[in-house]
Order: sequence, then C-alpha cells, then structure tokens
Amino acid sequence: MTYPYDESYLNDVQKNLGFFFQAALCNLHLPPDKVQQAFVESDIPAQIEFGNPDFLCGKSGYELLTIAFGKEQTHLAIEEALQEPFLPQAEFWSGSILAQYQWKSGLLFKNILEKFPLERLLSNYGLMHEADISKMMELMDEVVR
Repeated sequence: MTYPYDESYLNDVQKNLGFFFQAALCNLHLPPDKVQQAFVESDIPAQIEFGNPDFLCGKSGYELLTIAFGKEQTHLAIEEALQEPFLPQAEFWSGSILAQYQWKSGLLFKNILEKFPLERLLSNYGLMHEADISKMMELMDEVVR
C-alpha cells in the first residue's frame, strides 16, 4: 500500500483536522452537513491528499478553518476558542478518525465523506471513541469500500 504522505505527518494531520472540525461545529455553530461541504470544497483535502507539508503540519486547525470559511466568518470564533481551555470532544475525534482513515485508505476525502458523512462519524463517537481505532477503521471500510 502506498500512503499519500509519510506516517510521521499523520499525528499532525489528525490533530489539525480535529481542531478544524471541533471549531467549525462548536465555535462557528454550523451543522455537520455545512461543515462537510465547506471542507470538501476548500483546498484543504486536495493539499493533504497531495502531501503538501504546509497543509500536513505547517498550518494549525484554526488556520485551516480560516481557509475553508474565510477570515471574516472565523475571526471571532477562533478568538473565543483560544480563550477557553481546549477539551477534545466528539467533533475533534471525528476529524482525527477521518484523517486516519484517509491516510490508511488512500481514498479522497470527498469519496469517503460521500459514503460516510461527518454526521455519521459524529454519531459513532459514543460507541467507538474508547475502542481500538482499528474497529472504527473496519466499520468505515465496510461502508466506504
């Protein structure tokens, strides 16, 4: 299997997509379908899939948020997020799982999210967040492939 980028970047991508999705859903107060659409239509997925180091580890999750939603829409939400202690939630977990699955499968984010939408990822948090990550990868494989 050829991976889209070196595994040494994976933790950064997981963390940054986790921050991205948690901030978009919790701080911008957007529904999952709107966040998914903005993510897929932005430059972010292609740059990660291409292995651009600037998008793998050079930008924070908040910078990715600005890319997808624009500085005007995100400025106050990012300020709000930075003033609160960060506690990873289901939204963070969903972004992290999505990054892991995309890296492992080599599939495009768009194709993954068409079959396993963000809302479905979020709904699996309660059951799967304490399980071994391989269980979630298997579940996604059953649906996506």
